[in-house]
Amino acid sequence: MGDDDGKANASQLDADAQMPHRVDSVPAARAFLIKLLSGWDISDEVIDEASLLTTELMSNAVEHGSGVVDMEIAVLDGLLRVGVHDSSVELPQEGDGSSAEGGRGIWLVQSIARDWGSDTSGREPGKTVWFELTTLRTPSP
Repeated sequence: MGDDDGKANASQLDADAQMPHRVDSVPAARAFLIKLLSGWDISDEVIDEASLLTTELMSNAVEHGSGVVDMEIAVLDGLLRVGVHDSSVELPQEGDGSSAEGGRGIWLVQSIARDWGSDTSGREPGKTVWFELTTLRTPSP
């Protein structure tokens, strides 16, 4: 996490975790994320949104993916980026939020995140699905 000496610098914070491809990895990933972001002084509102979106990405990885699930979390220049990687190349299906099945989770990610996407050109076989949230508060006029 962070620099080689174990301390994160003020401009960039990062961490990662690997979890088995099991249903109980979803709440474990959420708990890890919440504790980590709290320690990084991220606002409760951003933590709540990140927790919801991470739950959706982790659920998709466990339900539709394969292999070990890697989660990467980084904060840089006022942006929080969370990526979830699994060994399946099947990309997430976008939905319209109208049904409980078939893309509702990705619809939530699409609706809440500043930006999101999926990438199959990574260091390992499979795909990474990611989202970004703004961490900096904009000053009131």
